[in-house]
Amino acid sequence: MKKIAELSFQPQISIAILLGIPLLCIAGLSTIHPILAIIISISGVTLSLFILKPVLPYYLLIILHHLGYFFFNFTIGHWEANFITISELYIVIIPLLWFFSRSINLAAPYPGTVCDMPLLLFVGLSLLSLLWTNDFFHGTVQMIILFFGLVVAFVVALSVINSHTRLNTVVWLIIIIGVFDSIICFFSIYSKYSYPDYIEIPLYDYKNFGLTLFFNFAGKRGHAFIHPLITAFFLNFALMLSFGKFITTKGNKKVAIGIIMFLMLTAHLTTLGKGPLLALIMGIVFVFYFIRPIRKVFFISISLLIIIIIASFIVGNIVELENSLRFTSHQMTGYDESSSTSTRISWWMISIEKSIESFGFGVGIGGIPKFLKPVAPHAHNAFIGAFGELGFLGLGLLLFIYFLAFKSYFKAFMECKSEYYKRILLTYIGGFITLVLTIFYSFNYTLDSAWWYIGLGFALIKLAKKAPAGFMDEKLPFFKDKESICGI
Repeated sequence: MKKIAELSFQPQISIAILLGIPLLCIAGLSTIHPILAIIISISGVTLSLFILKPVLPYYLLIILHHLGYFFFNFTIGHWEANFITISELYIVIIPLLWFFSRSINLAAPYPGTVCDMPLLLFVGLSLLSLLWTNDFFHGTVQMIILFFGLVVAFVVALSVINSHTRLNTVVWLIIIIGVFDSIICFFSIYSKYSYPDYIEIPLYDYKNFGLTLFFNFAGKRGHAFIHPLITAFFLNFALMLSFGKFITTKGNKKVAIGIIMFLMLTAHLTTLGKGPLLALIMGIVFVFYFIRPIRKVFFISISLLIIIIIASFIVGNIVELENSLRFTSHQMTGYDESSSTSTRISWWMISIEKSIESFGFGVGIGGIPKFLKPVAPHAHNAFIGAFGELGFLGLGLLLFIYFLAFKSYFKAFMECKSEYYKRILLTYIGGFITLVLTIFYSFNYTLDSAWWYIGLGFALIKLAKKAPAGFMDEKLPFFKDKESICGI
């Protein structure tokens, strides 16, 4: 029996079993239902490829994060779940694919991070809060999204992003999708078609089960296949990582990346998202401060940044410039009665009040939306949302996780021997700052793409620690005597 067990865990034997059994089943099914057999065959081949190449599911997740908020709405009995995105459904599958890849030694073991224990406690608290939540079904859905989002962010990312080539592929994939999002942004505001904020297309409805396709748009504000705020949120990442490529590239490539950055910045400003824009500015200011040549002319650099932003705003909104300026000024000052700022503040106050009424334990995961007026899926503030649903303990754990993550990134940046990775880490941290500031204003603490970006940072740390001094120095632009341009 021992020999059989040892043989079963050899890659060749495991792959034969993995592919052989489904193929036998499909062959038998083809004699009864040929069409179903074809569908299962294609699905089986795809899943097998994902298992044999464990990095591919991670690449696909990045694409799904950007391609759209296509929502599925499930109704069971008198409970109605919150809208679930296709990427949130997909992250349930990735850990299963990784498990199979790991079982046949095609994925590296999980190395662990300093955030592991706080994350386990945070997930455990979320699970425990199902005992007192006022919306058990909604809470269960959020719990699944949160749990699997963490698994994908930390286990899968750290296991599959284990080489410079794979990390470089991820970075370029984010940048390319950022360019794609930018093109769609321009199309959305310059096309002759105008969309309502939300489009719902019922696909299936039978008794206690419903399925709805849900498109999240917003009129004449720039957006990709997702809401303007989410579009701007992802463009922040693409812009910061593009800047990392900009300061690690020479010659014509640097010029091309500069043009790409201006394109993405202009598209970002068509979204009219004030929260993501302010977060982006703070992230860029942080990066500027830690680049020595820029810090020497810090205030001049900030002035140039403001001029570039103003120019990008005018270029991106030239057709609707007056309306865009009016919308932005009203939203930022709260002059407009429909200002999102005043609405968000009311959601925050309700969340805080409900948590305090629950003696600081919160109303349980998924419980806050029931109290929000006007109706909203969450409090639009990750930290206040965590306080409202998980109380002081949940808020404390969430803040501790973000603190540990930032501390780990910054420590790796200061101790990094490779100038190349030092620059990439710096711009990644700038993106992390935009993440923290944006989720403070707009998103929920269960946002899977936030955990995805945090996990990517730990994978970057792992590679930065292994990179020797002088790694890729021949491709880096230096200012004088090949001294590091990054530091305090």
